[in-house]
This record gives sequence, structure tokens and C-alpha cells, in this order.
Amino acid sequence: MIDSQDELFNDLKAVRQIPIVPTMLEVICQTTGMGFAAVARVTQDRWLACRVRDEVQFGLAEGEELKVETTLCNEIRDHRQPIVIDHVANDPAYKNHHTPQIYGLQSYISVPIILKDGTFFGTLCAIDANPAKVKNPKVIGTLTMFADLLSFHLQSLDLLDRSYEANIALHHENQKLANVNFDLDSFVYTASHDLKSPIANIEALLGILSDAVAREALDKDEIRQIIKLMSASLKRFAVTIKDLTAIVAVDKNSHDEIVEKINVFEIVEQVKQDLQSQITASDATIEVICADEPVLAFSRKNFKSIIYNLLSNALKYRSPDRVPAVVIKLEKVGGETRLSVSDNGLGITAGKEEKVFTMFKRFHDHIEGSGLGLYIVKRMIDNVKGRIEVNSTVNQGTTFTMIFADAGQTVSERG
Repeated sequence: MIDSQDELFNDLKAVRQIPIVPTMLEVICQTTGMGFAAVARVTQDRWLACRVRDEVQFGLAEGEELKVETTLCNEIRDHRQPIVIDHVANDPAYKNHHTPQIYGLQSYISVPIILKDGTFFGTLCAIDANPAKVKNPKVIGTLTMFADLLSFHLQSLDLLDRSYEANIALHHENQKLANVNFDLDSFVYTASHDLKSPIANIEALLGILSDAVAREALDKDEIRQIIKLMSASLKRFAVTIKDLTAIVAVDKNSHDEIVEKINVFEIVEQVKQDLQSQITASDATIEVICADEPVLAFSRKNFKSIIYNLLSNALKYRSPDRVPAVVIKLEKVGGETRLSVSDNGLGITAGKEEKVFTMFKRFHDHIEGSGLGLYIVKRMIDNVKGRIEVNSTVNQGTTFTMIFADAGQTVSERG
């Protein structure tokens, strides 16, 4: 008996979904006087019983197989013509054929099931250990008509499946469009503030600078302070523009990213080098724990960006009361691969955890940033059909957990 992972399982399921098939097989047995009738799926190397009517205990059940080379259906697949035998012992073409000898047959009829697109699906057949009067237009015409009906139903089911898949794809596209519209609304209402604010600051500071320069006695310290404030506003403006560009790049390139086997330890070490000044200044410790081999299938560039954002956040939002400690853990739990990044920092107020993934959302205004880093991380995770969860306690720390189905884009592999 085949299982749901078998390549022919969907064909077996399709035949079972056609309600008229049991009646067809009953009529065939009554019309021919034969005791066994079946719908078979026949490929180059397999013969599978999809539906069976067995009145003579032939012993073949639905979902079971015969060796295709032992069957006459193997020949029908090639020439696509019916084979009809009233009495094997008197038939010059088949009296010495291996199939009747193997299965003890004396009568046999089988017609091909050919789909509308020309694909050979299998056969509608009947057999018996006794001779039968089947080589006549009435019997052959009945089986041919039934085979055509099966072809029609199978083609209809295929169209329904395609329609369903198209609807699912359309739903996903609509959902993506809804997300884009939501993001656009968020951008209109929030980016205007984050972009206009530093511009307004620069304009005001330029006015102050102009007044200071116009004075006869220049105050160099005042001018330096004004320039410093202008530089800070420009930096904030540049960071926001950079992050907005990153969002566009993530969505635009999501289908073009090369998925490859990457080592978590290696990527973390690269990110640590990029953040070395912050790590040294805070005396932070970063630990990686992997129960299995630390290998993931992921876009190298995107994975590095994810780790960079989460580690830099852990360092930026550290508690002033303790040395930062970050733990990165890779594990398999219940058929899923989980990668978590935990810190002992400031934490997030209860009830606001999910809002950290919102565009421009920040909960600690005393720390520099555009509020787009975690939003970008979530988009990268969403694009590979994973999910990210956050668990946090104020003044204790935060854990971000990325979760992927093992059959999906991201998996843990044993060496």
C-alpha cells in the first residue's frame, strides 16, 4: 500500500474521488460475466490498482501494485490500443503469453485511459479465470465509453486542482498587496515625520548659523555646536534613507537571493568583527549554542543582516546595571528549526512586544536609530515563510526566536 508521500498517491486519490467508479466496475463485471475489474494507474515502471471490484478473491486490493512488466497493460501503454481475449487457450496471440500464465487468466479485456492532453494515465480492465464472451462491440464500446468518462473526470479534477492552486496563489498575492498598501500607509504617516524632522532641524540651524556668521564678533564655540547639531540631524536623515532603501531591496530581491548552506558560528564571528567597538566598549559576551550541526540553508547576505540587527540591538539596548550577555541558540523542536537570540538588556513593556516589528517604532528614544531594523528582519523572515516571535521582560531582557518548518527554506542539517 502506497503512502501519501508516494509520487502516485495523488493519482490514486483522484480516482477515488470520482463517485461513479464503483458503479462502473460493477456494470463491467455484470456485462462481461468476469469476476475482477479495476482502474489501474500505469507508468513506465509501475502498475497501481486505484479502484478494484473483486468477486473472485483475486487478492489485489486498492493501493497495491503488480510488477508492470508482468502485465498486458505494459504493452497497452506503448501501443494505446485495447486488448481483448475471450479464451486465452484458443487465442494464437496470447495462449503462450507470460501474463495469463503468471495470473491464471483465461479471459481478459483492457482499454487505455488517455487524458485530453494526450497523456496516458492507465487502463480500465477486467479478468477472469474462466473464458468469457467479451470480444464484441457492445462490451468493447461500454469499456471505451467508461474510459472516456474517467478521462473527463480526471481532467476535470486536474482543472479544479489548478484552479484551487491559482486561487491560493492569488490569495497570497492579494495578501502581499495588502501588506504593501499597509506599508505605504505607514510610510506616508510616519516617514514624513522621521524625514521632515531632521530637515526642519537643519533649516532652523542654518538660520541660527547665518545669524551667528553675520555678527561682527564670531563665537567659534557656538558655530561648532551648531555644526555638530546639523551633523547629527544629517546623520539621522541618512540612516532613515539607508533603512528605507534596505526595505525596498529586501522585497525586490527576495526571489533572487541565493540559498546556500551557511555556518552559524562563522556568520556570528563576522558580525562580531563588525560590532567589535561596541562589544569592547560594553565588555559584552556573545555565546552560540547548537545541539546539532550549526548549519542552515539560507541567503548568506540576509542571514548576516538578521544577526547584525539583533546583536546590535542587544548591545544598544543593554542595561546600565549589568554587563551585556547575548546567547544565540539553534535547535530543532517538534519538526521545526528554531534560532533564538536572547539578551539581558532593558526589555520591552508588556503588551508592546509585537509592535517592535512596526515601521519606525522605537521604545527607547534615548538611543539612536530609525526604528526600521526589526521591521527589515521580519520582512526577511516572512519572505522565506518563517515567523519571528518576541518574548521580553522589562529590566530582565528580550528573546527573539525565528521559526522555520523543517521542510521549508531553512533547515538544520546533520553532518
